[in-house]
Amino acid sequence: MVIHFELKNKEEVLKLNKIATSYSFDIWVHSENQMFDAKTLLALYTLPFNKELRLVVEEGVESKALLKDMESFRTK
Repeated sequence: MVIHFELKNKEEVLKLNKIATSYSFDIWVHSENQMFDAKTLLALYTLPFNKELRLVVEEGVESKALLKDMESFRTK
């Protein structure tokens, strides 16, 4: 599953990391040319603000709660 989203500021970086660490499955953030583990806070701080990013989880993972948690970040 792929969720398109944007980060607008440092507070949203912290919120994204908190969301990601609350799940037991792997969650990845993809930018144009990079891929980071969403549970690694330091890596998230290197992502650009106000640019489209993609949150990626593997198929077959129950992700309805994650979709709800990401609503405030979503662009599409």
